Amino acid sequence: MIILSENGHTVHRTMTHRCACYIIETDKYSILVDTSMRFEKGAVLKSIQSVGAKIDAIFLTHSHTDHVANAQYFSDAFDCKVYISKKGITKIRQGCRTMPKGTNVFTRLIHRVDSQISFYQFTRFQACSQVEPLNDDVVKFFLSESAELLETPGHTDDSISILLDNQIAVVGDAMVNTFGNLYPPFADDEKAVITSWKTLLDTQCELFCPAHGKPLRREMLLFSYQKACLL
Repeated sequence: MIILSENGHTVHRTMTHRCACYIIETDKYSILVDTSMRFEKGAVLKSIQSVGAKIDAIFLTHSHTDHVANAQYFSDAFDCKVYISKKGITKIRQGCRTMPKGTNVFTRLIHRVDSQISFYQFTRFQACSQVEPLNDDVVKFFLSESAELLETPGHTDDSISILLDNQIAVVGDAMVNTFGNLYPPFADDEKAVITSWKTLLDTQCELFCPAHGKPLRREMLLFSYQKACLL
């Protein structure tokens, strides 16, 4: 599904259910943002094939398994490098990370149980060796000078967002869009989530593309930010 096609960027949303990935095309390169969970490998590949893209690089918004589980597979399939923020490199190379903290009653229970019986499907994934630091220079090289990387921690300490033409932001799990709720069910630093929302609102972006739920307009994020600031 095409989300946006403007100013030399075409953004496609993959036909996945657990975690939405995005394919960003320019006149030179095609970038896959996130790779979903192992069982959705085929759906991601089908989406890439439907676009007709040859992936030149993989950008990871953070190091959770539902975003990185197929990184090594697609790196091998397309002979391309994988990029993640510097804070996430060790986790990707090791193929594991700790379970994030819950932000509601149910997810706090999951986090508590994980300390006793590890949820391997959430904390373990195929290690990826072809990984390098994702920074603003890399983003601009592949996506043009009008693209930008923003650090948006909170959900994890290695979370980033990708801005295109200061109009659209691919945000990973910096927010979700489930039943009108934007606050992520898991976050290692809850205050930093709200700070990152403010960082995103300080841009001119009008559309935000999360990994969970449909893209949302600026007005919806602003409302949720203002509401959170009153709590």
